[in-house]
Amino acid sequence: MVTPHDGAGPRAFADAVAGAGSATWTPKPAIELASQRAVRRHNLGLVLRQVVERGPRSRATIALDTGLNKTTVSSLVGELMELGLLVERGAEARGTAGRPGLVVDVAREGAVALGLEVNVDYIAVQATDLAGGSRYKALEAADNRRRSVELVLDRLAGLADDALLEVRRQGLRPIGATVALPGLVDVNRGRLLAAPNLGWADVDVVERLCERMQEPLSLSADNEANLAALAELWEGAAVGLTDFMFASGQVGVGGGIVLGGELFRGYRGFGGEFGHMTLEAEGLPCACGSRGCLETRSGLEPLLQAAGLDGQRIVTSGIGKPVAELATRARAADAAALAALADCGRWLGVALGTVANLLSPQAIILGGYFGSLAEWLTPAIDEQLMARVLGGGEAVPPVLASTLGPEAAVRGAAATQLRRVLVDPTIVA
Repeated sequence: MVTPHDGAGPRAFADAVAGAGSATWTPKPAIELASQRAVRRHNLGLVLRQVVERGPRSRATIALDTGLNKTTVSSLVGELMELGLLVERGAEARGTAGRPGLVVDVAREGAVALGLEVNVDYIAVQATDLAGGSRYKALEAADNRRRSVELVLDRLAGLADDALLEVRRQGLRPIGATVALPGLVDVNRGRLLAAPNLGWADVDVVERLCERMQEPLSLSADNEANLAALAELWEGAAVGLTDFMFASGQVGVGGGIVLGGELFRGYRGFGGEFGHMTLEAEGLPCACGSRGCLETRSGLEPLLQAAGLDGQRIVTSGIGKPVAELATRARAADAAALAALADCGRWLGVALGTVANLLSPQAIILGGYFGSLAEWLTPAIDEQLMARVLGGGEAVPPVLASTLGPEAAVRGAAATQLRRVLVDPTIVA
């Protein structure tokens, strides 16, 4: 009698039965076949994640780490190789007696995803492969507040089309793209609801971008700080953490909250709008329509102005250049630059003290220009945290600088698409 084993799918079992002579095959109920396929997809993802997250390894090592038997692992690896996601490479160095096994590794010509970003002063694209390698990147600095929505999306579609041409030339297979946006995003509809600093409202970004791109592609959209926080969780300064606050300094101020290893969105999906915490009830007017938001004190333009730099150079000199100038002045002990940074750090510390008392995170990650200027901002932040966090001492979360820099959002955007493959590798078929 022929029976299925855990390394064979429904088709293999049917083929085996067909050649078994006197054996009689009774078709399985659809629900049972669906369950088998779900288990198969789960196990394919389990094996692929082992290789992506832990590096090249032998089938025997994968079997040991996953708890699957060797026959099953060999079958799963074979299927992943057929899908173009894994390849076989040289022998594994184990340091033990016995014949070393060949290792499997992530295919360099496998899946790739695009991260796209629209921000106040630039648009960008980056193509990332399953191993986390950057295969293409481009950035266009411009004042998007002075350009129409149509023009910005035209230019973004052009960057995406150029990226797709290049990754296909490299033999890669694009599986999707995510757009990082600076505001409230309805992730289910791919719609930007409000971006005060950009001046956009109710824009169907995904739909309108699809219309402009030359090649059909699975598209989604999310808040840029949320995507940057996920990038830090998966491959940046927050690897190994489960609870942290990501504070992002751009022209505005954004935030992403990760709790229990998952992004916290809140009931309507708009959680983490750190820049619009009210610090002064009758404070300066904010672009969002409120007053006294953190952004009015720690946004990039007020920081540059306090340091004696022209905030409008953000959009005429290219991304990062005004921040680099501010850092240069701080290193030269320029009094205005140091005072502006200390004041910015103080306001950040006040806001982050509230976050720490509310959420008790393991760490605070500084991204965007906050990360670039962390050596001057952190002392003032730490001082405020020590003064404001209940319990003091060990209750005060460490403040860390992003390890991904200004690319965090586009890398997180691409990674959200790639992680779909890690859950169900068959989507590339």
